[in-house]
Amino acid sequence: YSRWLCRARAEDLSDIAALKALYQTGVDLCGRTVMVVVGRNIPVTLIDIEKALLYFIHVMDHITVKEYVIVYFHTLTGEHNHLDSDFLKNLFDIVDIKYKKNLKAFYFVHPTFRSKVSTWFFTTFSVSGLKEKVLYLDNLQQLFTCIKPEQIDIPPFVLEYDARVNRRNHPDVASGL
Repeated sequence: YSRWLCRARAEDLSDIAALKALYQTGVDLCGRTVMVVVGRNIPVTLIDIEKALLYFIHVMDHITVKEYVIVYFHTLTGEHNHLDSDFLKNLFDIVDIKYKKNLKAFYFVHPTFRSKVSTWFFTTFSVSGLKEKVLYLDNLQQLFTCIKPEQIDIPPFVLEYDARVNRRNHPDVASGL
């Protein structure tokens, strides 16, 4: 891990940072740091995956020294945005124990059936101890029961998608009742 961390601190990772796929926002209701991952902003086929791993380590190293949560927005994520399970397994093998120990929740917002199945397989067979931390949230209202809206920077397309889908799923909201 220390070799990866040294490399992460030395390399220019500005191209990966510009994607705005991983960033720190506020705190949850328990005062834990909230990290956001935006799936749609990860162009897997266009980026250097090793640099993405270095960026993850660079950003997360100081966060993981204490309890934290991750909010993963799967909203409008396409086939070209899916990180391969080998990469994720490699990531979990490389990172320090503090990443796993101090991660208290992984909020998976707007999951699809396929993403739920993939996550279940991954957390069951590849990464032990993560499965019970994954919470699937179908809408932002569910997220706001854990994190106040003013404590999280949500991309506009996620807000628009959630409003559109929730209006359709709750007809009385759409009709103003």
